[in-house]
Amino acid sequence: MNNLKDKKEYYNKLSIGFNGQSDFFDKVIIPFKKYISSVYTSPAASMGIASARFNPDIFPSQLLEFREKIKAQNIEFNLIYNFDGIANPEIINNLINTANFLKPDIITVNGTFLIDKLIELTNYKLNISIINDINSLNQLHQIFEKDPDKRIVSYNIGRRKTYDLDFIRSVREAFPDLRLKLMVNEGCIFECPDQNFHSCSLTISSGKSMEENIFYCSKFKPDQYWRFLTGQYIPPKFLSAYCDLVDEFKLATRGNNATLLTNNFAIKILTEYINEEDITIARAMQSSFGGSKFSRNFLSGMDMLNNSLYQKPYPQDFFSVRSNCKHNCYQCNYCKNIVENKL
Repeated sequence: MNNLKDKKEYYNKLSIGFNGQSDFFDKVIIPFKKYISSVYTSPAASMGIASARFNPDIFPSQLLEFREKIKAQNIEFNLIYNFDGIANPEIINNLINTANFLKPDIITVNGTFLIDKLIELTNYKLNISIINDINSLNQLHQIFEKDPDKRIVSYNIGRRKTYDLDFIRSVREAFPDLRLKLMVNEGCIFECPDQNFHSCSLTISSGKSMEENIFYCSKFKPDQYWRFLTGQYIPPKFLSAYCDLVDEFKLATRGNNATLLTNNFAIKILTEYINEEDITIARAMQSSFGGSKFSRNFLSGMDMLNNSLYQKPYPQDFFSVRSNCKHNCYQCNYCKNIVENKL
Protein backbone atom coordinates (compact mmCIF):
# COMPACT_ATOMS: atom_id res chain seq x y z
CA MET A 1 0.00 0.00 0.00
CA ASN A 2 2.98 2.33 0.44
CA ASN A 3 3.29 2.81 -3.31
CA LEU A 4 -0.40 3.57 -3.88
CA LYS A 5 -0.96 7.00 -5.37
CA ASP A 6 -3.86 9.20 -4.29
CA LYS A 7 -5.91 9.40 -7.49
CA LYS A 8 -9.17 11.27 -6.91
CA GLU A 9 -10.40 10.47 -10.40
CA TYR A 10 -10.82 6.85 -9.29
CA TYR A 11 -12.59 7.54 -5.99
CA ASN A 12 -15.79 5.48 -5.72
CA LYS A 13 -15.28 4.18 -9.25
CA LEU A 14 -13.84 0.65 -9.01
CA SER A 15 -15.92 -2.51 -8.82
CA ILE A 16 -14.20 -5.67 -7.57
CA GLY A 17 -15.22 -9.31 -7.24
CA PHE A 18 -15.45 -11.04 -3.87
CA ASN A 19 -13.06 -14.01 -3.81
CA GLY A 20 -14.66 -15.71 -0.81
CA GLN A 21 -11.74 -15.35 1.58
CA SER A 22 -12.69 -14.63 5.19
CA ASP A 23 -10.27 -11.68 5.47
CA PHE A 24 -11.18 -10.11 2.11
CA PHE A 25 -13.05 -7.28 3.84
CA ASP A 26 -10.16 -6.37 6.14
CA LYS A 27 -7.32 -6.94 3.66
CA VAL A 28 -8.88 -5.53 0.47
CA ILE A 29 -12.06 -3.54 1.11
CA ILE A 30 -10.91 -1.38 4.02
CA PRO A 31 -7.51 -0.30 2.58
CA PHE A 32 -9.11 0.60 -0.78
CA LYS A 33 -12.58 1.66 0.39
CA LYS A 34 -12.42 5.21 -1.00
CA TYR A 35 -11.89 3.73 -4.47
CA ILE A 36 -14.41 0.88 -4.31
CA SER A 37 -17.91 1.65 -5.56
CA SER A 38 -19.26 -1.90 -5.54
CA VAL A 39 -18.44 -5.52 -4.84
CA TYR A 40 -19.91 -8.27 -7.00
CA THR A 41 -20.33 -11.99 -6.42
CA SER A 42 -22.43 -14.94 -7.48
CA PRO A 43 -24.36 -17.00 -4.92
CA ALA A 44 -22.25 -19.50 -3.02
CA ALA A 45 -22.58 -23.19 -3.87
CA SER A 46 -24.04 -23.66 -0.40
CA MET A 47 -27.08 -21.68 -1.53
CA GLY A 48 -27.98 -24.41 -3.98
CA ILE A 49 -27.34 -22.55 -7.25
CA ALA A 50 -24.71 -23.89 -9.65
CA SER A 51 -22.63 -21.20 -11.30
CA ALA A 52 -19.21 -21.00 -12.91
CA ARG A 53 -18.26 -18.26 -10.45
CA PHE A 54 -19.52 -19.42 -7.07
CA ASN A 55 -17.59 -19.29 -3.81
CA PRO A 56 -17.44 -23.00 -2.91
CA ASP A 57 -16.78 -22.77 0.83
CA ILE A 58 -19.03 -19.85 1.79
CA PHE A 59 -22.23 -20.44 3.76
CA PRO A 60 -25.28 -18.16 3.39
CA SER A 61 -24.73 -16.60 6.83
CA GLN A 62 -21.12 -15.73 5.94
CA LEU A 63 -22.10 -14.12 2.64
CA LEU A 64 -24.85 -12.16 4.38
CA GLU A 65 -22.36 -10.99 7.01
CA PHE A 66 -20.00 -9.80 4.26
CA ARG A 67 -22.90 -8.04 2.53
CA GLU A 68 -23.77 -6.19 5.75
CA LYS A 69 -20.15 -5.13 6.26
CA ILE A 70 -19.85 -3.45 2.88
CA LYS A 71 -23.32 -1.93 3.29
CA ALA A 72 -22.02 -0.18 6.41
CA GLN A 73 -19.25 1.29 4.23
CA ASN A 74 -21.82 2.54 1.65
CA ILE A 75 -20.44 0.12 -0.95
CA GLU A 76 -22.93 -1.37 -3.39
CA PHE A 77 -23.54 -5.12 -3.28
CA ASN A 78 -23.99 -6.52 -6.80
CA LEU A 79 -25.39 -10.06 -7.03
CA ILE A 80 -24.34 -11.67 -10.32
CA TYR A 81 -26.84 -13.94 -12.05
CA ASN A 82 -24.89 -14.97 -15.17
CA PHE A 83 -26.88 -18.16 -15.61
CA ASP A 84 -26.60 -18.40 -19.37
CA GLY A 85 -26.78 -22.20 -19.16
CA ILE A 86 -30.20 -22.03 -17.54
CA ALA A 87 -32.61 -24.63 -18.95
CA ASN A 88 -35.37 -25.01 -16.36
CA PRO A 89 -37.44 -21.99 -15.26
CA GLU A 90 -37.98 -23.62 -11.85
CA ILE A 91 -34.58 -22.31 -10.84
CA ILE A 92 -36.10 -18.82 -10.81
CA ASN A 93 -37.63 -19.47 -7.38
CA ASN A 94 -34.20 -20.33 -6.03
CA LEU A 95 -32.67 -17.20 -7.55
CA ILE A 96 -35.40 -14.99 -6.08
CA ASN A 97 -35.17 -16.61 -2.65
CA THR A 98 -31.41 -16.08 -2.66
CA ALA A 99 -31.82 -12.44 -3.64
CA ASN A 100 -34.42 -11.90 -0.93
CA PHE A 101 -32.05 -13.42 1.63
CA LEU A 102 -29.07 -11.26 0.63
CA LYS A 103 -31.05 -8.15 -0.42
CA PRO A 104 -28.53 -6.89 -3.00
CA ASP A 105 -28.49 -3.28 -4.11
CA ILE A 106 -28.49 -4.47 -7.71
CA ILE A 107 -28.66 -7.74 -9.63
CA THR A 108 -26.61 -8.32 -12.77
CA VAL A 109 -28.62 -10.33 -15.26
CA ASN A 110 -27.88 -12.18 -18.47
CA GLY A 111 -30.60 -12.81 -21.02
CA THR A 112 -34.12 -11.47 -21.34
CA PHE A 113 -35.63 -14.54 -19.66
CA LEU A 114 -34.10 -13.49 -16.34
CA ILE A 115 -34.81 -9.82 -16.97
CA ASP A 116 -38.49 -10.55 -17.58
CA LYS A 117 -38.83 -12.73 -14.48
CA LEU A 118 -37.01 -10.38 -12.13
CA ILE A 119 -39.03 -7.41 -13.38
CA GLU A 120 -42.23 -9.41 -12.95
CA LEU A 121 -41.50 -10.96 -9.56
CA THR A 122 -39.13 -8.57 -7.73
CA ASN A 123 -38.36 -4.89 -7.26
CA TYR A 124 -34.57 -5.06 -7.55
CA LYS A 125 -32.53 -2.71 -9.70
CA LEU A 126 -30.89 -4.51 -12.61
CA ASN A 127 -27.60 -4.34 -14.48
CA ILE A 128 -26.95 -5.72 -17.97
CA SER A 129 -24.19 -8.32 -17.75
CA ILE A 130 -20.96 -8.38 -19.74
CA ILE A 131 -22.07 -11.90 -20.72
CA ASN A 132 -24.89 -10.35 -22.77
CA ASP A 133 -22.18 -8.73 -24.91
CA ILE A 134 -24.42 -5.86 -26.01
CA ASN A 135 -22.54 -4.01 -28.73
CA SER A 136 -25.05 -1.72 -30.42
CA LEU A 137 -27.68 0.87 -29.63
CA ASN A 138 -30.21 -1.34 -31.38
CA GLN A 139 -29.54 -4.15 -28.91
CA LEU A 140 -29.89 -1.75 -25.99
CA HIS A 141 -33.18 -0.41 -27.30
CA GLN A 142 -34.51 -3.96 -27.64
CA ILE A 143 -33.69 -4.69 -24.01
CA PHE A 144 -35.15 -1.43 -22.73
CA GLU A 145 -38.40 -2.10 -24.59
CA LYS A 146 -38.90 -4.84 -21.99
CA ASP A 147 -38.31 -2.42 -19.10
CA PRO A 148 -40.93 0.35 -19.19
CA ASP A 149 -40.47 1.04 -15.47
CA LYS A 150 -36.73 1.64 -15.92
CA ARG A 151 -35.55 -1.01 -13.51
CA ILE A 152 -32.40 -1.53 -15.59
CA VAL A 153 -30.11 1.19 -14.29
CA SER A 154 -26.66 0.15 -15.54
CA TYR A 155 -24.94 -1.60 -18.42
CA ASN A 156 -21.65 -3.44 -18.86
CA ILE A 157 -20.26 -2.31 -22.20
CA GLY A 158 -19.97 -5.20 -24.66
CA ARG A 159 -16.72 -7.02 -25.23
CA ARG A 160 -16.41 -5.84 -28.82
CA LYS A 161 -16.78 -2.19 -27.82
CA THR A 162 -14.13 -1.90 -25.12
CA TYR A 163 -11.89 0.27 -27.28
CA ASP A 164 -14.69 1.99 -29.22
CA LEU A 165 -14.83 5.41 -27.58
CA ASP A 166 -17.33 6.72 -30.14
CA PHE A 167 -19.76 3.95 -29.26
CA ILE A 168 -19.42 4.61 -25.55
CA ARG A 169 -20.11 8.30 -26.17
CA SER A 170 -23.17 7.40 -28.26
CA VAL A 171 -24.58 5.30 -25.42
CA ARG A 172 -23.98 8.15 -22.98
CA GLU A 173 -25.85 10.52 -25.30
CA ALA A 174 -28.74 8.13 -26.03
CA PHE A 175 -29.19 7.01 -22.39
CA PRO A 176 -27.92 9.82 -20.16
CA ASP A 177 -29.33 8.26 -16.98
CA LEU A 178 -27.79 4.84 -17.59
CA ARG A 179 -24.67 4.02 -15.54
CA LEU A 180 -21.93 2.70 -17.80
CA LYS A 181 -19.60 -0.02 -16.57
CA LEU A 182 -16.41 -1.16 -18.26
CA MET A 183 -14.63 -4.48 -17.66
CA VAL A 184 -10.93 -3.67 -17.83
CA ASN A 185 -8.83 -6.78 -17.10
CA GLU A 186 -10.76 -9.56 -18.77
CA GLY A 187 -8.64 -11.38 -21.33
CA CYS A 188 -11.12 -12.46 -24.00
CA ILE A 189 -9.79 -12.05 -27.50
CA PHE A 190 -11.75 -10.00 -30.01
CA GLU A 191 -14.76 -11.79 -31.53
CA CYS A 192 -13.83 -15.19 -30.11
CA PRO A 193 -15.79 -17.80 -32.10
CA ASP A 194 -16.29 -19.87 -28.92
CA GLN A 195 -17.29 -17.05 -26.57
CA ASN A 196 -20.90 -18.07 -25.92
CA PHE A 197 -20.01 -21.78 -25.91
CA HIS A 198 -17.24 -21.12 -23.38
CA SER A 199 -19.42 -19.18 -20.97
CA CYS A 200 -22.42 -21.49 -21.24
CA SER A 201 -20.31 -24.62 -20.81
CA LEU A 202 -18.68 -23.28 -17.65
CA THR A 203 -22.07 -22.46 -16.18
CA ILE A 204 -23.45 -25.93 -16.88
CA SER A 205 -20.34 -27.56 -15.44
CA SER A 206 -20.38 -25.28 -12.37
CA GLY A 207 -16.95 -23.97 -13.29
CA LYS A 208 -15.21 -27.33 -13.07
CA SER A 209 -12.19 -27.87 -15.30
CA MET A 210 -12.82 -29.80 -18.48
CA GLU A 211 -10.95 -33.05 -19.08
CA GLU A 212 -9.51 -31.58 -22.26
CA ASN A 213 -9.05 -28.10 -23.65
CA ILE A 214 -12.20 -27.59 -25.68
CA PHE A 215 -12.31 -23.79 -26.08
CA TYR A 216 -10.72 -21.73 -28.83
CA CYS A 217 -8.56 -19.73 -26.41
CA SER A 218 -7.12 -22.86 -24.80
CA LYS A 219 -6.02 -24.39 -28.11
CA PHE A 220 -3.75 -21.56 -29.28
CA LYS A 221 -0.33 -22.37 -30.64
CA PRO A 222 2.56 -20.13 -29.50
CA ASP A 223 2.51 -18.19 -32.78
CA GLN A 224 -1.12 -17.22 -32.04
CA TYR A 225 -0.63 -15.71 -28.58
CA TRP A 226 -0.44 -12.24 -30.08
CA ARG A 227 -4.24 -12.38 -30.36
CA PHE A 228 -4.39 -11.51 -26.67
CA LEU A 229 -3.51 -7.97 -27.76
CA THR A 230 -6.59 -7.83 -30.00
CA GLY A 231 -8.97 -8.36 -27.08
CA GLN A 232 -10.77 -6.28 -24.51
CA TYR A 233 -7.98 -6.12 -21.90
CA ILE A 234 -7.12 -2.47 -21.11
CA PRO A 235 -3.55 -1.89 -19.81
CA PRO A 236 -3.56 0.24 -16.63
CA LYS A 237 -1.58 3.08 -18.17
CA PHE A 238 -4.43 3.79 -20.61
CA LEU A 239 -7.29 3.75 -18.07
CA SER A 240 -7.42 7.54 -17.78
CA ALA A 241 -8.81 7.75 -21.34
CA TYR A 242 -12.13 6.48 -19.95
CA CYS A 243 -12.49 8.57 -16.81
CA ASP A 244 -14.98 10.99 -18.37
CA LEU A 245 -16.82 8.31 -20.33
CA VAL A 246 -17.77 5.57 -17.86
CA ASP A 247 -19.12 5.51 -14.32
CA GLU A 248 -17.44 2.37 -13.04
CA PHE A 249 -14.43 0.21 -13.86
CA LYS A 250 -15.00 -3.48 -13.21
CA LEU A 251 -11.95 -5.49 -12.14
CA ALA A 252 -11.97 -9.28 -12.41
CA THR A 253 -10.74 -10.44 -8.98
CA ARG A 254 -13.05 -13.26 -7.85
CA GLY A 255 -11.90 -16.26 -9.89
CA ASN A 256 -14.11 -19.32 -10.13
CA ASN A 257 -14.48 -22.78 -8.63
CA ALA A 258 -11.47 -24.04 -10.60
CA THR A 259 -9.22 -20.98 -10.19
CA LEU A 260 -9.37 -19.25 -6.81
CA LEU A 261 -7.79 -15.80 -6.70
CA THR A 262 -6.03 -14.51 -3.58
CA ASN A 263 -6.34 -11.23 -1.73
CA ASN A 264 -2.86 -10.35 -2.98
CA PHE A 265 -4.06 -10.77 -6.55
CA ALA A 266 -6.87 -8.26 -5.92
CA ILE A 267 -4.55 -5.83 -4.13
CA LYS A 268 -2.01 -5.90 -6.96
CA ILE A 269 -4.70 -5.38 -9.61
CA LEU A 270 -6.20 -2.45 -7.71
CA THR A 271 -2.79 -0.86 -7.21
CA GLU A 272 -1.77 -1.24 -10.84
CA TYR A 273 -4.93 0.40 -12.15
CA ILE A 274 -5.11 3.20 -9.60
CA ASN A 275 -1.44 4.01 -10.28
CA GLU A 276 -1.93 3.60 -14.07
CA GLU A 277 1.20 1.47 -14.10
CA ASP A 278 3.14 0.72 -17.27
CA ILE A 279 3.04 -3.07 -17.02
CA THR A 280 4.54 -5.63 -19.37
CA ILE A 281 2.52 -7.74 -21.78
CA ALA A 282 3.47 -10.79 -19.72
CA ARG A 283 2.01 -9.19 -16.61
CA ALA A 284 -1.16 -8.30 -18.52
CA MET A 285 -1.62 -11.93 -19.53
CA GLN A 286 -0.87 -13.07 -15.99
CA SER A 287 -3.36 -10.67 -14.42
CA SER A 288 -6.17 -11.08 -16.94
CA PHE A 289 -9.15 -13.25 -16.27
CA GLY A 290 -12.20 -14.48 -18.15
CA GLY A 291 -11.51 -15.99 -21.54
CA SER A 292 -7.72 -15.91 -21.39
CA LYS A 293 -7.19 -19.59 -20.69
CA PHE A 294 -4.39 -19.81 -23.24
CA SER A 295 -2.26 -17.28 -21.40
CA ARG A 296 -2.40 -19.28 -18.17
CA ASN A 297 -1.47 -22.41 -20.14
CA PHE A 298 1.42 -20.45 -21.59
CA LEU A 299 2.54 -19.24 -18.20
CA SER A 300 2.64 -22.75 -16.81
CA GLY A 301 4.26 -24.30 -19.85
CA MET A 302 6.78 -21.82 -21.24
CA ASP A 303 7.90 -19.47 -18.46
CA MET A 304 6.53 -16.50 -20.34
CA LEU A 305 7.63 -14.11 -17.61
CA ASN A 306 11.21 -14.65 -18.75
CA ASN A 307 10.42 -14.48 -22.45
CA SER A 308 11.86 -11.21 -23.78
CA LEU A 309 9.12 -10.93 -26.40
CA TYR A 310 6.55 -10.49 -23.62
CA GLN A 311 8.72 -8.74 -21.04
CA LYS A 312 8.25 -5.33 -22.60
CA PRO A 313 5.54 -2.75 -21.94
CA TYR A 314 2.79 -1.89 -24.36
CA PRO A 315 3.86 0.60 -27.07
CA GLN A 316 2.76 4.17 -26.42
CA ASP A 317 0.66 4.18 -29.59
CA PHE A 318 -1.16 0.97 -28.62
CA PHE A 319 -4.29 2.69 -27.35
CA SER A 320 -4.60 5.04 -30.33
CA VAL A 321 -4.17 2.14 -32.75
CA ARG A 322 -6.65 -0.10 -30.92
CA SER A 323 -9.25 2.66 -30.50
CA ASN A 324 -9.17 3.16 -34.27
CA CYS A 325 -8.91 -0.53 -35.10
CA LYS A 326 -10.84 -1.97 -38.07
CA HIS A 327 -10.51 -5.48 -36.59
CA ASN A 328 -9.09 -6.93 -39.77
CA CYS A 329 -6.53 -9.07 -37.96
CA TYR A 330 -6.29 -11.34 -40.98
CA GLN A 331 -4.68 -8.41 -42.84
CA CYS A 332 -3.20 -6.24 -40.08
CA ASN A 333 0.01 -7.31 -38.35
CA TYR A 334 0.21 -4.58 -35.69
CA CYS A 335 -0.43 -6.78 -32.64
CA LYS A 336 1.58 -9.65 -34.06
CA ASN A 337 4.52 -7.36 -34.79
CA ILE A 338 4.56 -6.15 -31.17
CA VAL A 339 5.31 -9.59 -29.76
CA GLU A 340 7.57 -10.53 -32.66
CA ASN A 341 9.70 -7.46 -31.90
CA LYS A 342 9.11 -5.89 -35.30
CA LEU A 343 7.87 -2.52 -34.00
